Amino acid sequence: MSDETEQPVLRVTRAIEGQILAGELVAHSQLPSIRDLAGQLDVAYNTVQNGLKELRAKGLVYSHKGKGSFVTPKAFELLTGEGGGGSLAERVEYLEQALARALERLDRLDGGGREV
Repeated sequence: MSDETEQPVLRVTRAIEGQILAGELVAHSQLPSIRDLAGQLDVAYNTVQNGLKELRAKGLVYSHKGKGSFVTPKAFELLTGEGGGGSLAERVEYLEQALARALERLDRLDGGGREV
């Protein structure tokens, strides 16, 4: 799928994940501002915010209000699968969060009429 046709939030997350994998962004590196990322990736400001929210949920970035977003120390390991991916409790928590996000997206697509 080309950059033009993939979903904008996915474009944001893949771009940042790619920079982490390439070593362009390392542990505690500050990401560009939301406004700068929006311009670089040709997406809306809110799209970048949503992408960062997903990256935070994956444990790849953390944010300090008023200071920006930064790469977590385990981001590279999480993306490559090196280092075991954390404790069992951390992996369960990540999977629970990922499931919750997937269900939220499904509800939005489904119009919220789905029973769980």
